[in-house]
Amino acid sequence: MAQPSLDQRLSTGVRGVDNILGGGLIKNRSYLVRGGPGAGKTTLGLHFLTAANKDEPVLFIGFQEPEAQIEANAMAVGLNVAQVKFLSLTPDEHFFTDQQGYDIFSSADVEQEPLVDAVVQAINELAPKRVFVDSLTQLRYLSADAYQYRKQVMSFLRFLTQRGATVLFSSESSPNMPDDDLQFMADGVLNFEAGQTGSSVRVTKLRGSGFIHGRHHMRLGATGVQVFPRLVPPLTRSPNDETKLWSSGSSRIDAILHGGFEAGTISMITGPAGVGKSTLAAQFAAAAARKGAASALFLFEEDATIFLRRTQSLGLGLLQAVREGAVAIEPVEPMRYLADEFTSEVLQQVSSRGVELVILDSVAGFGLTLGGEEIEERLHTFAKTLARMGVTVILINETQAVTGPEFQATEKGFSYLSDNLLFLRYMETDGELKKALGVLKKRLSGFDTNLHTYDIGEGGLLVHDPIEGLHSVMSGMPSQEIG
Repeated sequence: MAQPSLDQRLSTGVRGVDNILGGGLIKNRSYLVRGGPGAGKTTLGLHFLTAANKDEPVLFIGFQEPEAQIEANAMAVGLNVAQVKFLSLTPDEHFFTDQQGYDIFSSADVEQEPLVDAVVQAINELAPKRVFVDSLTQLRYLSADAYQYRKQVMSFLRFLTQRGATVLFSSESSPNMPDDDLQFMADGVLNFEAGQTGSSVRVTKLRGSGFIHGRHHMRLGATGVQVFPRLVPPLTRSPNDETKLWSSGSSRIDAILHGGFEAGTISMITGPAGVGKSTLAAQFAAAAARKGAASALFLFEEDATIFLRRTQSLGLGLLQAVREGAVAIEPVEPMRYLADEFTSEVLQQVSSRGVELVILDSVAGFGLTLGGEEIEERLHTFAKTLARMGVTVILINETQAVTGPEFQATEKGFSYLSDNLLFLRYMETDGELKKALGVLKKRLSGFDTNLHTYDIGEGGLLVHDPIEGLHSVMSGMPSQEIG
């Protein structure tokens, strides 16, 4: 089935939601947004109405909040509702003092103006192209029975869409009062949900169009609704120069890697704390800057100022590259970020700055943004999306064991994700703690299979000749070969 073209779509006013829906809402259809109190349903409705063109009439039909309160809420999140026509059908103070009652969609006492008359009059006078109804759940309490309610709602939605309106309407659902009937009647359903990982939006239905499945993180704050679509790796890889190699800036390390890391690949640098993983990653970023390529380094665990001061003391030249704009260093406080929010920030860097090299320091820090979600799927999606866009990815992974007989490249089982796997580790010889470097795999080329000791000094990792005369180096406790 062919996707509706973008000129057949209307923006919801929230870019992230439009991306999830494949461009927005299909015109002249009705859509349900559902969720609990304070989930952001009304705010999304206001985004939808205020996204209209200036010559496009729009109507807010409210059953819950007075017009003045809705306008104040819109202003609080920076939404200009000057062009929005409000039809408030909420009872005013006289309903209580006069003990009035009213009917809905019925031939009630003709001296009392039924709500349906007010709606019909507003639609006929305004001919709106966008309508938000907040909320249709209220009509349930005014209907004689469930059958009558369904008939009324279906007739109401058809009345609006057949007069050229695209309709967004809200509902509240509870175990005692489910809204399954509204979900069946709607052409699309957006669910605003709360969970351990924060608020999210999930689309469960969209007639006539595909959409991005799954839960997508969202924020409801000072600028209204923000939605961060979950990454979906492209099916095909973007064309790139497969012969291009990313240098470490060290001739010794490049020789071990047979030139460096290939463009568009995923590399993992793994090892225990303090062994030099971040320093080596900084070398790659500095070397890329010297060749005029843009890179972005995301720090989850180290303050950017301290990181730059440390790399400056090693003479890596990273500070100058940052000042010139070739390298962006982004400190990330994982407990303040949602996972989809962070990945959206990375994609923004890639698109706005033309970033070709992304360094994630570290995998464990990225895991903290997930709030309990499994990291394997999210890390796979993150890295594969960038790689298929032609971006080279370097992941920094910390292992817990400093030395020991059971060597593990990673402790989470995602080493399969990397095209290149370079490990750094400690080893003890004659009571002295030394560092060793080696390569476990390179998918696109050969590599030096020898282990090398190294120190950290001026220029970063200073790699020595291959280790000779020792065995069991991988255990961290090598011994002298005999014979």
